[in-house]
Amino acid sequence: MKEVVQKIMDTEREVRERIDGAREEAKKIIRRAESESRDVEEQGRQKAVQEAHELIERMKREAEEEKSSQIEQVQGGSPELLASKAKEIDTAAERVKRLILGID
Repeated sequence: MKEVVQKIMDTEREVRERIDGAREEAKKIIRRAESESRDVEEQGRQKAVQEAHELIERMKREAEEEKSSQIEQVQGGSPELLASKAKEIDTAAERVKRLILGID
């Protein structure tokens, strides 16, 4: 009888050890997955920021080209008209930049 009880206790101990080991392994897997998830998220964020900067630079160039084009069109016109157009273009470029960056 003693042997049967001892065998049951040994089996319970072994099962407990296996369960504890499985829990620890699960925790490791979860920590690794969370870490990889953070890495992927950071890479995505960096890529989005880089693309936003490239888009801003492209929009700035296009705005400058448009500004130059409009300035050429009004060359010889009144200085007020020229200043007004330049200001409109600068304002539009700033709006686009703020829109891209998500700034209100």
